[in-house]
Amino acid sequence: MNVAVEFHETTVNIVLSGNIDYSMQEEIRDANQKALSNQQVREICVDFTRVTFLDSSVIRALLTLRKEADAAGKSLVLLNCSDTTREVFEIGGFDRMFTFR
Repeated sequence: MNVAVEFHETTVNIVLSGNIDYSMQEEIRDANQKALSNQQVREICVDFTRVTFLDSSVIRALLTLRKEADAAGKSLVLLNCSDTTREVFEIGGFDRMFTFR
């Protein structure tokens, strides 16, 4: 499984693994909706620890998630991005649009 959702009280982790590209959009959208629909969740964390590749469609999905999280009063944090993954965000200036830990 390339996308897993793990609930921990008021936090939810969306754990991505492997190659994450356009073919994963439905799985990512489903994970995002699970995270957003849980009323107890205050922080959504997307964990990139096991990501080996990502393309711009993932950034688009994260921008949508950020907008929807903001509207729902939830924060969004991107966790454990490797240097290579972080560079994908930096190339388009998207690193300034997200919180990284």
